[in-house]
Amino acid sequence: MSKGAVYKQGDIVAELERRLDAGIYTSGFPVGADLAAEFGVNIKTINKAINQLVEAGRLARKRGVGTFVLSRSAGEHQIEVLFEGYSALFEHPFWGEIWNGCITQLLDSGYRPVLTQLHADDGTGELLLDDFRFSRTEGKILLGITQPRFLELIQEQGVPVVSAGDRIADPEFPQVYFDYEPGIREAMQFLSGRGCRRIAFLGEVKDSYNPMLLNKFHAYRRSLESLGLYDPELTEHTRPLPEAAGNALRLLLARTMPDAIFVAGDHQVPYIEKVLKGKGMRLPVVGCDGLSFAAWPTVALPRRAAGEAAARMLVARLRGGITPEQTVLPSRFVC
Repeated sequence: MSKGAVYKQGDIVAELERRLDAGIYTSGFPVGADLAAEFGVNIKTINKAINQLVEAGRLARKRGVGTFVLSRSAGEHQIEVLFEGYSALFEHPFWGEIWNGCITQLLDSGYRPVLTQLHADDGTGELLLDDFRFSRTEGKILLGITQPRFLELIQEQGVPVVSAGDRIADPEFPQVYFDYEPGIREAMQFLSGRGCRRIAFLGEVKDSYNPMLLNKFHAYRRSLESLGLYDPELTEHTRPLPEAAGNALRLLLARTMPDAIFVAGDHQVPYIEKVLKGKGMRLPVVGCDGLSFAAWPTVALPRRAAGEAAARMLVARLRGGITPEQTVLPSRFVC
């Protein structure tokens, strides 16, 4: 490194790759703050450079643990992990825990994960696939990608594939998915038991390019129908983006008045509470997913277990083992 040099992200990635190739970081990868100080850049630039090396399969990141180097010997057997989301996978409040489960199990089994992050249209959720290319790997794990067009493309690759997270409609597609029904049913019973009769839903309620995202809504509707409380006027569609839920609540409140709110994602609850506070309203709010920061009642999902189970299923298939086509993990209500 030259003293006083100005380093851009590409320069940092190239230098870190050189060091990885030379075995400089075999005893451990430095923390981001130290690298930022060394290269004279801010932590965001370092994080972007590290993310690029994670996507290339040179590094792995685990929330709460840190960044570590993936050995070359493990790289002889690579697994592509495909994900679509609004933030880096290992920083994502939902999918990051599933990723941690996946990579722990893959590395323990001698496979190196290679991350591929896809992008989608913000308005419709349709995957942007015009310039997309798969990595050449022995197998693939899908995290929450259920669009039929993409499933057709990945099956054409001719390698074993397992999905983790949202349910795929095809019962013959190998998958580990969440059953939202028991947890959401408990949540609706919890609210109705406290006198709530107009329980609103904020989340995906319309057909989209990812129809399986409607599973939470269907579980909500069936639960309230069994209680004689379902009212379609109390539902408002919103994409699973954090700030979108606040706008959806404003639309809902402009036409009707709920006495409780069920939100399809915990990451959206703070925006719901902000809108309610601004209007001087206090309503019971229940979230979904059981994210670590949730300080409200929520429907919790065994996310890390889903990642571990998906990786185990894929490794077993790669080694010629017989596994079930589907593993279903139940949700539970936590208050």
